[in-house]
Amino acid sequence: MKTEEKKPKTRRQPLRNKDNYNRLEPEDPISGEAYFDQVLDRFDIDLGNPSNQIFIHWNELVDPSIAEHSRPQKLKDGVLYLICDHPSRASYIRLNAREIVKSIKGVYPEVDLKKIVTRIRY
Repeated sequence: MKTEEKKPKTRRQPLRNKDNYNRLEPEDPISGEAYFDQVLDRFDIDLGNPSNQIFIHWNELVDPSIAEHSRPQKLKDGVLYLICDHPSRASYIRLNAREIVKSIKGVYPEVDLKKIVTRIRY
């Protein structure tokens, strides 16, 4: 029968002691605007990009009855994916998808948008 050698347990350093106390002090607080800029930089988001403007101005781009019950999820390969809160709203959006695409292309003609796909999430 094989006996396993037990390794001695190493003791973890306490989180705060006299030597490393200053290391754990919080950094100086930053403003909300600076934090927001850091997030945009980290995820490589350009607010000036027309594709991103669809997400920012969704409520102004479409009819209020559509905007109230849907939100854009992503824009990929010319397809705008929308999250809807009810199957009837998803059907309504699918029926009016051409008009929605035309209205978005009217404001942002440089955006590559060909069709809309709806998904339901309650």
